[in-house]
Amino acid sequence: MSEKRPLHVHFMGICGSGCASIAMLAYEAGYRVSGCDRSSDSYYGEALLKLGIPIYTGHDAAHLTDDVDIVAVTPALFDICPDHPELLEASRRGILMTWQEFMGRYLQQGKRVIAVSGTHGKTTTTFLTAELMIEAGLDPTVEGGSVYKKWNSGGRAGHSDWFLCEADEFNRNFHHYKPEIAVVNNVEMDHPECYRDFEEVLESFRYFLAADPYLKTVLLNADSEGALEVLKRVAGTRDMEGVSVVLLSKDRAVSPDIPGIRFRNAVWRTVSKQAGGTVFELEADGKTERFSMLLCGEYNVFNAAMSVLTAREAGGGDEAIRTALTHFAGAGRRFDCVGTLDGVPVYDDYAHHPTEISSVLTMCKEYFPERKVLAVFEPHQISRLTLMFDAYVDALTIADHVIIGKTFIGREVRSNTVPIGGAQWMEASEKITYEEAPERILAIAESLIREGECGIILVIGAANSYKLSRYLCSRGDHA
Repeated sequence: MSEKRPLHVHFMGICGSGCASIAMLAYEAGYRVSGCDRSSDSYYGEALLKLGIPIYTGHDAAHLTDDVDIVAVTPALFDICPDHPELLEASRRGILMTWQEFMGRYLQQGKRVIAVSGTHGKTTTTFLTAELMIEAGLDPTVEGGSVYKKWNSGGRAGHSDWFLCEADEFNRNFHHYKPEIAVVNNVEMDHPECYRDFEEVLESFRYFLAADPYLKTVLLNADSEGALEVLKRVAGTRDMEGVSVVLLSKDRAVSPDIPGIRFRNAVWRTVSKQAGGTVFELEADGKTERFSMLLCGEYNVFNAAMSVLTAREAGGGDEAIRTALTHFAGAGRRFDCVGTLDGVPVYDDYAHHPTEISSVLTMCKEYFPERKVLAVFEPHQISRLTLMFDAYVDALTIADHVIIGKTFIGREVRSNTVPIGGAQWMEASEKITYEEAPERILAIAESLIREGECGIILVIGAANSYKLSRYLCSRGDHA
């Protein structure tokens, strides 16, 4: 940074989940921060305003005053408004980059980076690993993809040389990070708007690991075929001598035949599960330990086991890790109880991929077997919905009743793709009702509750569905 003044970083799309976190971390690091977005009324905008960060409504080249040194943008803007004068002016001045590039080039400079990648579970694994490391005295700087209520933001400024971040494969964003410890939770097909096929996804993950000169440890889900395939490709394209690989699997150790890989096994298994939490065992490095946590679901047992291993690799002690696990209540918008409607709990969840929807609904049925589940889904990303329509139907209909709301059109707004219509959704299953109006969704939910057909409401989606969950609660009695 300049000796005369701090660098001025202007964030376009500042109220997005990741961009908001990085803006706050930049502010805490001493940068001068400003930003703009279509609206500051977002799930992530409140924390920015509390810090006093100025947020302009809308995008305008006039925001780029002469003292703006860097314009860091959310990548979605390149799809939504690629010819906007503010973007063009930043590009003309040579100061345009994504917020992910800004984080990698500036905020992570000189840090020991831990990057949590994978199609699912990144946010929970990142925030839980952060808690374990903090309890262990490792004091990391953290960037995650949601709001962690304990911090009232998705970012935390630490004072050690550790930088823990979520590493998102969308737009190949994670190629800007060079981690010492890389976590690969799973690898599946996603983001068809930027990856033509699964082959491109695999190659993107391979590059993330193979091009990293600082890589010392890889923690990888050995039950994910895609993750194992990535590991095979990495072994074929870089020297893995000196890189330790930990393979985490469920119930039994696996021994893949991958030449050039020196790996250790870790095994997790669920011991007990109930509405109040979960007990699981983790077998690693010659010992088996039992842990208790508040989180529910097999997917969260995996996330927790991966977090324990990651915190240990960073130097966290077992007792601190055990203690932190017992009080971690989860990330925002991850099976987050936001209130009640006529006595029925309403949960908000970020699930938007069929695997995620299946996981959270399966958890609901397992942990609350006596309750009928109403799933209210806001469709998101037309290309993904079209590619995986049958998988969406299979996942959603794990619930007893399903309401499909209006499709959120974000970065595909210029693509001329047509959302899946209500008739197609309802023809796919008799459990599905299509309804766009919040008032009608409320009426259907209230009717199901009166009939004894609804004991849990789960509102799921990655965009504005959190507003609907709170609307339902505002019309009922609060938790």
